[in-house]
Amino acid sequence: MYLWNRKQFIALLVLLLVWGCDSAQKESSRQSAVEQSASSEAMESVTPPPRVEDWHTFMHNLGFSGVSPDKNLAPPLELLWKFKTGGPIYASPVIANGTLYIGSTDGKLYALDAKQWGVKWVFDAGDAIRYSAVVLGDRVYFNARNNKVYALNAQTGEKLWEFKTKSWMDAPPVIADNKIYVGAFRSKIYLLNARTGELAAMRERTVRIQGIEYGCANGVFRPVFPEHNAKVWRERTAGSESYPVTANGTVYIGARDGQIHGFDSASQTETWTYQTGGFVDAAPAISDGILYAASGDGYVYAFTKATEVTATEEIARSGVVVHDAAPVYATKNGRSVLLHLNDGTRLPILQVSEGWYEVELPNGVRGWMDTFGFGEFEETDGILFNTTFCGPSDQSKVSPRSLQLIEGAEYPRWSPDGALIAFLKRDDLRSRYWRASELWIMDRKGERVRKYYTGNFYNPYVSWSLDSRLVAFEVDENGERHIYTMDWKFGQRKKLARGDGPAFSPTSNRLVFRKHEKGLDIVYRVNSDGSGLSAIARVPIERRQRYTYLSAPSWAPDGTRVAFGVNSSKYVGIRIQDIEGQRIKEIQTQHQQVRQLDWAADGTQIAYVLSGSNRPGERIDKQVHLSETVSAQTQSEILEHTSPSWSPTGKRLAYLEREDCEGIRWKVWVYDLESGKKYPIARTTMKLTSVVWMPDGEHLCLWQTSDYLRDNAYKPALTKGWIVPISQ
Repeated sequence: MYLWNRKQFIALLVLLLVWGCDSAQKESSRQSAVEQSASSEAMESVTPPPRVEDWHTFMHNLGFSGVSPDKNLAPPLELLWKFKTGGPIYASPVIANGTLYIGSTDGKLYALDAKQWGVKWVFDAGDAIRYSAVVLGDRVYFNARNNKVYALNAQTGEKLWEFKTKSWMDAPPVIADNKIYVGAFRSKIYLLNARTGELAAMRERTVRIQGIEYGCANGVFRPVFPEHNAKVWRERTAGSESYPVTANGTVYIGARDGQIHGFDSASQTETWTYQTGGFVDAAPAISDGILYAASGDGYVYAFTKATEVTATEEIARSGVVVHDAAPVYATKNGRSVLLHLNDGTRLPILQVSEGWYEVELPNGVRGWMDTFGFGEFEETDGILFNTTFCGPSDQSKVSPRSLQLIEGAEYPRWSPDGALIAFLKRDDLRSRYWRASELWIMDRKGERVRKYYTGNFYNPYVSWSLDSRLVAFEVDENGERHIYTMDWKFGQRKKLARGDGPAFSPTSNRLVFRKHEKGLDIVYRVNSDGSGLSAIARVPIERRQRYTYLSAPSWAPDGTRVAFGVNSSKYVGIRIQDIEGQRIKEIQTQHQQVRQLDWAADGTQIAYVLSGSNRPGERIDKQVHLSETVSAQTQSEILEHTSPSWSPTGKRLAYLEREDCEGIRWKVWVYDLESGKKYPIARTTMKLTSVVWMPDGEHLCLWQTSDYLRDNAYKPALTKGWIVPISQ
């Protein structure tokens, strides 16, 4: 959790105090009267103080000391339990009366059993929770990125009240004297009645809470002189934004290397570490002999003093929850929900029956999960494939096969017959823009590979003719873009015209391409021999954009229509045009860019990726949209995140999802539009580039292109593919 360092905070606070002294004095008399009234009302209900063993607020107390009176916790520590939320965690845990409360960037506040793995309740705030909650008596309070402060029943999670501030909060709430104190950007301090949520008073920049001076600067609300000494302990790590907590002579702090560190408070020597799967920016917490810590991998961890090592029973089979909020049922009929689990939670498998897994939860309770929320995975060269869906229909054992391209290969494209791969090779990394210099073709087994053309390629995409004989590509010659075709069998090349982004028809040997000319974005049609050149669309360029290449138009499967992106004055749209030049439809968006247009096999829907949304609250920048192409009204469905690819048979769409938690980076899904089911295909820690259906409609190909920076040196990229059979 980032709350500024002490020097930055005090300097800005002093500046704000000098600037705003007069305005604060003018409001003081009115505020004091309101405070007196609110205080008397709040005191009607006296709340018992926290238990000594509790950690009810951020850094344990109002002074942010981070010091626990616990005398039992001592390294070495062992993992007691861990729980997966639906997003990275930057909030610190708080513990009261045997319950741990933790907020996550998935927008949910979780109430967990503090002593053993278990979910008591979950509250969905609808926006990221980045800071600690605070507990007092029978209530828990927290704020979210939607500028709201919430009060919940600590036992049930029932919402009691909410209050919306005028701007965002970059610190946890503080409670004292039956008031909730929250600081909001730029320097507002709200004093809320803890029982009713009503505004009791407001302050500017500073307020004194039980004798401790608090300040608010840029939404950061904290003691002006906190009692911790974060600088000393952060310097003992490889880099940290966390805060130190202390118990029984040991200091615990998280770090950006993903580790939780324990140091002897006297000698400052490291006595214990634990590796998590993400940044540990949140401050740990200590309660009743247990250390709690949260990580960017989405987990909250609980540790206790290590005991003698005992032999543990080896788990014969296990699987993984494949998406957030996946239901666990009491029986396999899918009617009675026990609880919901988040992506990445690993569980033992007790039995498999009729498409259902019986699993054992970490607390020993048994439950059932279906194959759309849970799966078994086997690894092939760094990618985990779902054994239920990755295989032929006859269930014979066929493993995914990997395929390595030559060094420097990027943007591979399969031929329509599935026998060849065309790609561009980039060796020179000095160019300001992406630029390749060679066109290569390789067979699907990687046994025959050959260079066919040398030139300047700024557009990374190539296109195959329907008979897999010709390849179309764009080449830069003296600052002008030209469209070429090449017969790879005879090595014959033909220059067709000036233009960008060629795309072969799926039904004939003709192409479409684009060209910017005299303020117009023009789409041309031309035969593969260069004859029949004709403009089929002229779109005024209303908004200039810097670009290195134009995306190719996308053909409908029947070869009668094309779709391409058009720029209006504010946003991008998708134009659908017939091949004779008649405009059929235009799909409007509220985004800045559209890419990866792909038609369904029956031509009734089109998938595309939009990015650059101006809408507030957009959770991710890139999203896959599905839109109808034939009806007058456009109904769209949104998926996460990119690389849509329609199956050449049926209504199945493969796409990639970027996992927001640190650890697993990409997931592969197949969405069956007829059944509405989403099939979890694969998951990996690697950076996947794309997923495409093979021409037979029975296999997917996953592509992964490495970064240029490897082993502390810039090198040409390495591209690898995985061909995986998909159950029908």
